[in-house]
Amino acid sequence: MSQALAQARAVLPLLVGVNVLLAFAALALPLFFMQVLDRVLATGSEATLVWLGAGLVVALLVQGALDLLRARSLAAGGARLAHALAGPAFDAAATAANRPMPDGTHAQPMHDVRLLRQFAAGPAVAAVLDLIWVPPLLAVLALLHPAYGAVGLLCCVVLLVLGALAEAGTRAPLMAASDAQHRSTAAQAVALRGAEAVVAMGMLPALAARWHNDSAATQASAGAASRRVKALASAIRAARLLMTGAMVATGVLLVLEGAATPGSMIASNLLLARLLLPFEQIGTTAREWIEALAVWRRLRAALTTEPAPRDRIALPCTLGRLEVERLVYLPPGAARPVLRGLTFAVQPGEVLAVIGGSGAGKSTLLRLILGMAPPNAGHVQLDGYATHLWDRGDFARHVGYLPQNFPLTDGTIAEIIARLGPPDPQAVVAAARAAGLHGLVGQLPQGYATRLSEAGFVLSDGQRQRLALARALYGEPRLLVLDEPNAHLDAEGEATLVAAIAAVRRRGGAVVLVAHRRLLVEAADTLLVLRDGLIDRYGARGRVLEEIAAPPVRLARQAASVAG
Repeated sequence: MSQALAQARAVLPLLVGVNVLLAFAALALPLFFMQVLDRVLATGSEATLVWLGAGLVVALLVQGALDLLRARSLAAGGARLAHALAGPAFDAAATAANRPMPDGTHAQPMHDVRLLRQFAAGPAVAAVLDLIWVPPLLAVLALLHPAYGAVGLLCCVVLLVLGALAEAGTRAPLMAASDAQHRSTAAQAVALRGAEAVVAMGMLPALAARWHNDSAATQASAGAASRRVKALASAIRAARLLMTGAMVATGVLLVLEGAATPGSMIASNLLLARLLLPFEQIGTTAREWIEALAVWRRLRAALTTEPAPRDRIALPCTLGRLEVERLVYLPPGAARPVLRGLTFAVQPGEVLAVIGGSGAGKSTLLRLILGMAPPNAGHVQLDGYATHLWDRGDFARHVGYLPQNFPLTDGTIAEIIARLGPPDPQAVVAAARAAGLHGLVGQLPQGYATRLSEAGFVLSDGQRQRLALARALYGEPRLLVLDEPNAHLDAEGEATLVAAIAAVRRRGGAVVLVAHRRLLVEAADTLLVLRDGLIDRYGARGRVLEEIAAPPVRLARQAASVAG
């Protein structure tokens, strides 16, 4: 984030230079009125008026060009900031479900990056930059008369104090309201993801009532903060109007005493309006600054956890032997390990089925096999190298993964099977055939060029699972990891899946799958039974199934005979 700020600050010198020029351009209108009142009216020279008018037009055109340049520079700074944060924010968003946030909620880093970009290009930052106008405008007021400069300086100090009080009094409630709004939005997103079940099970009224209560509490907090901000902004505007009256009174007294001209009185008021404008804008944009600070802190929290260091060297995977030794994993924030001392191995050409009850640690084991998180103790190695240290792009060349859920990314069927990389036509067709998807694709109007997305072409759950299987098989990986791969498949789809697993076994690939149905269990060579994060049974499929099916008395006798 420091590097992102540094890149955004690269446009700061240009912005400072533009604002200095704008400060001098802002003198054009006050000086025009001053010259018209003091010279044109006194001399009656129409030529002077024409030249003054022409100069004013040129100055206003220059001011407009400078305003445009400043707006584009602010937009460029915001774009630099967003570009530098986009990659890390996307990584954080992709892994947010696996990494609890410090406040107990999952951040929306990509949305926060967009908010920061909008803020950086908005009027709040421009108002702070306009403070550059203060010294030259005060100097010009003092040149007109020291009393004008003194009044202008006093007005700046008063507005600065009022602005500081406004910021101190509204920061806490505004940040609390922003955080509450963020949590409410996150809760709504979670609820809407399960909208089908919510409607089907009659949960909609209760969910709507809960949302209403949360929304009312959030709005109450935001409303209290907003009322305080508006009250302070009104006080600042009233003070500014009072200051304008003070400058008029000062000018009248100076004119009556002959110490200043009537034109200087008008010019001083116009200059004071320009001088105090940034202070008033800062007061009215205080909420934007505080909300941006809340977004920045939230984004920093999302990016605080450094990703595990990974090797950038392309590593070979000639065998595909998976070794798990004394594996222990304690999720962040958990009180007890999910996996406790697991040791097993999967040889090339072997199929291991992991079975167990809900909460036994099956999906967590697959995540660690895939290197998605580092273990707390022990290791998971593929061909002798820790999977969590393997570069993700290189690791994907050797491993295929089929998760339980398969949300569609925007792309063609060929691109999705090829994992969004440049598709190899032969490898895409081979993977589709192995997954039993080739015939379905052939019936589509555009074949493998058919574009899919969550809001576009509709696939059934079974077709999605076949597409996910084809993606996992793409490139003939050495290790295939399947998490309940037949959850949405019919009998024909299960037969195709079993055939695909057999094909991987024949070419010497290793397969690790989580299964509940008998057909997939029968396709395995080895069974691993998990219970409460421990290995309950592990060994050849036939022996483990026999032990599971054996009555407790028989198992006790076997244990006694072994002990004897």
